Amino acid sequence: MEYKYNLAKLQDQKEKIEALIAGQSQKIRRVFPQPLEDEFWSKNMERARKHAERYVWAGVLSYFVLMLTIIPTDYWILEDQYFVHDFTLCLLGIINGGLTLLIFYFFATLPKLRPYFHSASLVLMFWVLVTTSCLTMSILTPAMKLQAMAIVSIIYVLGYILTGVKPLQMLVTGVLAAIASVASLIWIEIDFGPVVFMRILVGSSILGFVISHMIFARERMIFLYSARAKISEQIHRIHNTELLHLSQQDELTKISNRRTFDEMLNVYFSQAKRDNSSLAVLFIDVDFFKNYNDFYGHQKGDDVISSIAVTIKNAIRHMDFVARYGGEEFVVLLPETDANGAYAVATNIFKAIERLMIPHEKSTVSQYVTISLGLTVYRGEQDISKEALLGIADQALYKAKILGRNQIYYQNLTADEFDKLYNL
Repeated sequence: MEYKYNLAKLQDQKEKIEALIAGQSQKIRRVFPQPLEDEFWSKNMERARKHAERYVWAGVLSYFVLMLTIIPTDYWILEDQYFVHDFTLCLLGIINGGLTLLIFYFFATLPKLRPYFHSASLVLMFWVLVTTSCLTMSILTPAMKLQAMAIVSIIYVLGYILTGVKPLQMLVTGVLAAIASVASLIWIEIDFGPVVFMRILVGSSILGFVISHMIFARERMIFLYSARAKISEQIHRIHNTELLHLSQQDELTKISNRRTFDEMLNVYFSQAKRDNSSLAVLFIDVDFFKNYNDFYGHQKGDDVISSIAVTIKNAIRHMDFVARYGGEEFVVLLPETDANGAYAVATNIFKAIERLMIPHEKSTVSQYVTISLGLTVYRGEQDISKEALLGIADQALYKAKILGRNQIYYQNLTADEFDKLYNL
């Protein structure tokens, strides 16, 4: 069955996820299959983009507060002979950082730029590292150069956290930015300790790499737990759906059971009463079924019941409803169907059963399995209950049996018939 196939498939997926959880808890490196790895990084990148979009104003406020702190303190730190030169470079660094964040925000939010968010993150990271290094290391005040190294280290770490880019890609970008920064400073002949500065740049890049790896290891576990929870929910939903299906279905015939019929009768009856429309009820009984069971055995009897159920279901319209009422008895509801239409459907069922040509040696009316049908039509009468309607349809089936079985009997739903049936 399809639900069993889907269930087995989900169970297999869940076992694989659980194996990955066990493997991830023992290793820091990637243990995902490539499709899952791609899905993880795609979701991680999208999450970083949404965070940039959602928290942009908090970032702007934080950057503004930071500038209010840095600018006045620069006034006290900068040496008098270098003040104009160094303060100008500090302002350029601040403006450069603000513009970089603004461009980063545009790539995170604008629909036309979103597809390039990943590439833009790497390019902007490279740009801000090189420009910040060159601007800050060009400052002549010695104390400010120490501050510049700290700022560059912070940029490295924030780049790993904010962009959602793979740590290895960011590491390569960071190392290339370090090399480009040192080369640029040498080219513009800035006096600095290249070995010390290179160590700081590469060290910051490696530190950011390690920190981001630790963060993403946690994110991997969250991703796996989320995937497992989603699969568990799907399994639970399939179980619930199947339980509901089984509670509404007759186990032998795979059509609706008596309980579901009662629910559907309430719906159809209320609709017919409200709209003053027709509702036909058709009762079907297998002729001499006890004799068939006694002679051929219960297994053959079950096969006959199943075959008749399928035949009835195939013989009615898509708008009709069929259920196993009990034993060898079936009931069909025909909404918006008058007497002529109901008789036509009944005839269609009757002939379909005939065409099965199931041998029945113990029948006194035919050499094959036959059925008796009784039907009546409700036309929205206000003085008749659904229980009375079923009683009259059942009485029609009884009359079909009394008259010799293997036939269709229609009983009109008149006040006289209603009174006779219930001795009123």
